[in-house]
Amino acid sequence: MRFSIVIPAYNEEEAVTGILKRSLAASASIRAGGLGVDEVEVILVSDGSSDRTEELARAVSGVRVIGYPKNRGYGAAIKTGFSESKGEIVGFIDADGTCDPEFFADLIRLMQKEKLDVALGSRMHDKSEMPAVRRLGNRIFRTLVNAFASASVNDVASGMRILRRDALPRVYPLPDGLNFTPAMSVRAVMDHRLRIGEIPMPYKERVGRSKLSVIKDGFRFLGVIVETAVTFRPFLFFGSAAAALSALSFLGLCFPCGGPAAPLGFYLRYGHVEDWMIFRLILITVFLGLAAFLFALGAVSRALVGIINQEPEDRSFWAKAAFEGWFVWIGLASGIFSILLNRGILAGYWRTGHIAFERQAWVFPLVGSLFALVGAEFVAFGLISRIARLLRERESFRAETAARP
Repeated sequence: MRFSIVIPAYNEEEAVTGILKRSLAASASIRAGGLGVDEVEVILVSDGSSDRTEELARAVSGVRVIGYPKNRGYGAAIKTGFSESKGEIVGFIDADGTCDPEFFADLIRLMQKEKLDVALGSRMHDKSEMPAVRRLGNRIFRTLVNAFASASVNDVASGMRILRRDALPRVYPLPDGLNFTPAMSVRAVMDHRLRIGEIPMPYKERVGRSKLSVIKDGFRFLGVIVETAVTFRPFLFFGSAAAALSALSFLGLCFPCGGPAAPLGFYLRYGHVEDWMIFRLILITVFLGLAAFLFALGAVSRALVGIINQEPEDRSFWAKAAFEGWFVWIGLASGIFSILLNRGILAGYWRTGHIAFERQAWVFPLVGSLFALVGAEFVAFGLISRIARLLRERESFRAETAARP
């Protein structure tokens, strides 16, 4: 079995010679470690370095050096190394000297023992020299990732990990920047077909100046987490947003919230609403309309994601509601209710050409508009879910046909 070590480097002349020599020494240990690895290659990718990084790397015998004139990004360098490598297992390590290449043996051992697709070294432990601000950021990102994921990981941005080559298509596409590592972690923990594990690793303070911007790259990491959560867990993401909007609407209806009375309680007591409530009720209508939209979007998106990721058919209640036409019937019922609620006003307009209703009765067209909007949304998503069902049936037919002798 072959193992490839990829080392991305951008202006790391202070540390590059040391990390390459340590990686070559670790290669000998890995081959002799009874891990079934008989060949180890070390590849350094100089990511448009403007200092002596590439020159010093080429001076180290036994290392393959790839360089290009312009800086493309940390992730782009790793992907270049992966594409040029030959190992059935590929790994990468930062060039700044913070991680110990000898630890690759422990990761390979963990991968083989637990039959993992991805194994990473975790810096989140007491003996780690990880700066406090990065440790805090990592904990925040870890909490967000694990909230959406089917597995858990402590160090989402670890710069030392290994993967089986056949797992790469499952985690690709990945970004070119420093958000490469959290993107890989998020995709791995959210794909139920991939097994990911981690163990604590030694971690020292880096040699030279860090390229990481806590604020800028922190927002990039957050963007990756949200984007991947939407891609892999759309119903959880959109459903949570719909639940939050519904809760805000409930509070606005049932509690005073800055006004003299709650609209719902006032209506139940006096049989009408006051004009000062109109703006709050409009806001509630918008929130409820968005909540219905996000809920339906999440249910249909989950069905589509299942098809794209070739997952087993989702037989949950909400998937059944989306696929079996319930959304269309709910939408039609909502539209009919909207018309019935305003039948008197509509009939008067039909006869006279004018809209005439009592002063406080504006609430009926408002509520009717909400049900009409929700009805149109559910009918539209019901039709989209029908298309999704046809796609799944077509893919199932193709798979059965391909499996026949």
